[in-house]
Amino acid sequence: MGGVVLDDGASGVKAPDGGWGWAVLFGCFIITGFSYAFPKAVSVFFKELIREFGIGYSDTAWISSILLAMLYGTGPVCSVLVNRFGCRPVMMVGGLFAASGMILASFATSIIHIYLSIGVLTGLGLALNFQPSLIMLNRYFNEKRPLANGLAATSEPSHAKPTLNHTVYICHTE
Repeated sequence: MGGVVLDDGASGVKAPDGGWGWAVLFGCFIITGFSYAFPKAVSVFFKELIREFGIGYSDTAWISSILLAMLYGTGPVCSVLVNRFGCRPVMMVGGLFAASGMILASFATSIIHIYLSIGVLTGLGLALNFQPSLIMLNRYFNEKRPLANGLAATSEPSHAKPTLNHTVYICHTE
């Protein structure tokens, strides 16, 4: 098995709490945003997919469901790969999987192709990026870890829907 960098301890490597860690935080911010926003953004294409493939709304909703199942369900596999090969190689493969899935989806001729390319391949790619990014973030921050985790999580899209209090009304007077 591969070695693991310890955050503290007599024989471990102490996290630098800054320096290059801020670049790692920025990368984690971007990865978190993509990992959570992409499954939601796919829904923009649902009407077009319904029209193109002649399917129902529930058939298109499976795309996001499969993608999220892969994102969260492959966590144990991702952990094994990170322990065996390290964060950086796993993230590189994840990036290739995610990009390949998105590119293959543009050539899809049926909804099954979308399930496999976006749901499975892109979902696995996002998982292989998301979990190692959080692991790397925690290796670069020790004392400032709560701040770093909070800043990385701010890129997650909001789950709240706008209400009357969030609506801006513009009145024109002539």
